Formats: sequence, C-alpha cells, structure tokens
Amino acid sequence: MKPPVLALRQVRLADGPRMLFDGVDLALEPRCRACLVGRNGAGKTTLLRILAGEVEADEGERTLAPGLRIAWVPQEPVIGGPTVRDHVVAAGAAPHEADAALQTFGLDPGKSSEGLSGGEVRRAALAAAFARDADVLLLDEPTNHLDIPAIATLESEIAASRAAVLLVSHDRAFLERVSDRCFWLEGRRMRRLDRGFSHFEAWAEGIAAAEAEDARRLQKRLEQEEHWMQRGVTARRARNEGRRRALLELRAARAERLRDVRGQMSLEAVAAEGSGQRVAEVRRISKAWGGRTVIRDFSTRIQKGDRVAIVGPNGAGKTTL
Repeated sequence: MKPPVLALRQVRLADGPRMLFDGVDLALEPRCRACLVGRNGAGKTTLLRILAGEVEADEGERTLAPGLRIAWVPQEPVIGGPTVRDHVVAAGAAPHEADAALQTFGLDPGKSSEGLSGGEVRRAALAAAFARDADVLLLDEPTNHLDIPAIATLESEIAASRAAVLLVSHDRAFLERVSDRCFWLEGRRMRRLDRGFSHFEAWAEGIAAAEAEDARRLQKRLEQEEHWMQRGVTARRARNEGRRRALLELRAARAERLRDVRGQMSLEAVAAEGSGQRVAEVRRISKAWGGRTVIRDFSTRIQKGDRVAIVGPNGAGKTTL
C-alpha cells in the first residue's frame, strides 16, 4: 500500500465538556475512495474540517505530503464573486479550467452568483473543487440538492479524478457506487473497513454483536462483585482492598459503555380527524421570478394516499412549487 498523503494520528478533540474524538487515526492514500460513516452529531463534519486544516485538534498529529493541495466542499457552500466563473477562479483554477469544470456540471460560466438555486450552488462548489486538480477532495454531503443527472456527473468525476476522496453522505446508493473503503466514527473512536459501503452494514452488525456480548459479560462480572461487596467483607486486608478497587474500575467501565451506547428513537403517530379524500387541489397557478416564469397554468389534485414525486433539473422551480 502506498504511503498516505493526508493522515491523522491519535487525534483528540473536546466540544466543551463532551469528548468528540479520543485517539482517532485516519489515513488517505493516493486515489483512495473512502466514506466517513457515523451517527448524526458524532463529529464527521468536524473531522473533515480538521483534515482540511480549518480546525485544530486538542491533541494528536495531522500530517500531509509536501505541497499537498486539498479541496474542501462543506455542507453549506458560499458562492462569491459576480459570476460563478469568478468564484471558481478565486478558488485557484485558471479561467479555462473554471469554464470547463462549470460546463461539466451543467452551469453557464457567466451565470450570476446571486439567486442560484440550492443545486446550482452545490454544482458551482463542486466545479471549484474539481477544477483545482487537488490531491485530496473532502466532500461533505456532496449530493445535497443535486438532481439525478448532476449526481451521475459527480460520480463520473470522482471515478476519473486522480485525487484521494473522503466523502460524508446520507445517500446510501451513492456511497455504494463510489466508495472502496469505510471509516466508521463510533463512540469517539475510528474503525476501518477496506471494502466499499455495500459491505458496511454486515460488518457493523458483527462488531455490534461482539460488543453486546462483551457488555453482557462485564455486567455479569459486575453483579458477582457487587454481591461480594454486599456480604460485608471487610476491606482492611490488602487482598480485599484490591478487589474493592477492581469493583470500582468495573463500575467505571460500565459507565463508559453506557455513555457510548446508541440511543433509541421512538415515534408515535396520532391520527387526526378525517379530512376527506382530497388533500390539495390547485387550478391554473403561475409564478414568475424577475420576469422568468417557472410555473405556468399548472393544475393538479392530490388525493389521500397518493405518493407524488416532483422531478426536474436544478433551478427548474421544484422548491417554489
């Protein structure tokens, strides 16, 4: 395996009183296609920001190859400059490279950077990242707001790129198609699977089952030691004092496990009073923005039980509708 171009070693970071990372290791080799998986709030975005150099860890090392170029696309990118071309050029691309990347992602380079839809903002940010010909691409929720053709373009660009890529995404199908490695951020620690996301669930379930068995054994041993303590055995003798300290350590170990255990979410749906079969009906509605009509003479009726998808390219007016 080639040496990593970007790596973290024994990284620790606290968010106030809460420890986010406790000895995290992560390494990206040239042309790897890795995904970063973890619960909401586990710190995935923060870890990407540490890799990008935007956040400094409390402890640990961040190492990178000499002259390494990192392109970082956050969840909520901001597009600046009069046009999208200006934004991509400001990010470090030559004008002709900026135009080519924007056209690849279906954007007119001369398009104003104001009034962009969510998908257009995302495509402009991705174009800026790929136009730089970076050595490492850090992409946080890159498919957010993208239409289906734009996601296909993104997958093609990732496949063709010479860069190492680290992705955070809730789009399971996208991760299955583009990843060949998984980093799992769980319980403030990092685990690594050298296979794509399609193998992640079975691997994670195996780890969870093994940890559940360890927790059961710990609980059984703790109960036995609690029973010993409750019998009133004196702690004056050295042997008993050592056993008492061991019990305290077991309690601390159980508390640590309970702190890291995944929570359960409960949802309850309360039935409302009957509303009839018709949920919504619109007749000949139209909407224009600044002289551009996005909806004209649109009519529809939505009945109870319907499942409706609104499909269209970025900027077509789906959110407005």
